[in-house]
Amino acid sequence: MEEGDVLVFDVETKKSFAEIGTKDHPELLGISVLAGYSYQKGEYFVFEENELNQFEPMIKDASMAIGFNIRSFDIPVLQPYMNFPLEDVRFLDMMDDVVKGVGFRVGLNNLAKTTIGIEKSADGLQALEWFKEGQVQKIKDYCVQDVKVTKDLFEFGKKNGFIKFFSRDHINEISIPVRWGENSSAGIFSKLKEAFEKRLAVEIDYVTANPAGANQTRNRRLVDIYRVNKNDIEGYCHLRRSKRIFRLDRILAADITDKSYKIQDDVQESLL
Repeated sequence: MEEGDVLVFDVETKKSFAEIGTKDHPELLGISVLAGYSYQKGEYFVFEENELNQFEPMIKDASMAIGFNIRSFDIPVLQPYMNFPLEDVRFLDMMDDVVKGVGFRVGLNNLAKTTIGIEKSADGLQALEWFKEGQVQKIKDYCVQDVKVTKDLFEFGKKNGFIKFFSRDHINEISIPVRWGENSSAGIFSKLKEAFEKRLAVEIDYVTANPAGANQTRNRRLVDIYRVNKNDIEGYCHLRRSKRIFRLDRILAADITDKSYKIQDDVQESLL
C-alpha cells in the first residue's frame, strides 16, 4: 500500500474573532484562502473557499498534516468544509513542541526570524483587510509564504533537533529542543537510569538553552551521572569540567559508554 502524502498547510479567514464576537467558535470564521505544500509532489498549492473540496481527498489520504498552531485554529476553522472528522487525520502541530520546551506560546515570525532568518510577509489582520478589499491574490501570496516559513522551520528543527526564539525578557536567543511528535524521552530516561545504576558514563546529545555561540546550541557531552530525577539528571560534565544539571527534555539522544566512575556515596559505602 502506497504511503500517504505529508502536507504542510495554513488557512486565512474571512472574519476575525472580534467580528464573530467570540474566541470559542473558530469554525465560524470562514476560510478565504488555504495554502499548502505537498512533499510527495514537491510543490505548493492554493485553494480559495469554493475550491476546498479539492483539498478534502488530499488531507484525508495524507499520512501526516503539519502546521503551526493548527489544533486551536486551522483545524477547527477547516472542519466545516470537510465531510469527515479531521480527528481521523494525523496532525503535527509545531506549537506543541514549543509549549513543551519553554512553557508558553511563541509566535511563528519570532521563531522563523531567529532560527532561519526569514520572516512572514504580513500578518492575519492584514489578510483580513485584503479580503474586505477583494485582493485575493495578495492573500494567496501571503498564505503561501506562511507555508514556506512553516515548512522551512519544520525542516530545520527536524535536521538539527532545535529551533530558537528571541526573548525580550532575557534580551537574548533561547533554544527550544524539538522532536516534532516523536516521543523518544522514555527510552532516553531508561538509558540514563541504566547508566547511573551501572556507574557507566553516558554520552548525551544536548540542546543548551542559552548557547554562548551559534555552534554551541547542540553538542555531545560525556557525563558521569550522580542523580537521576523525573525531569533532569545531575552529574559531572567532562566538557565543562564541572557538576551540571541537564534537563531530560533537552537530551535528544543518550549512549551508554564503557567508562566507569565512582561517586562520593560509593566511596563512603566502601569504607563502612
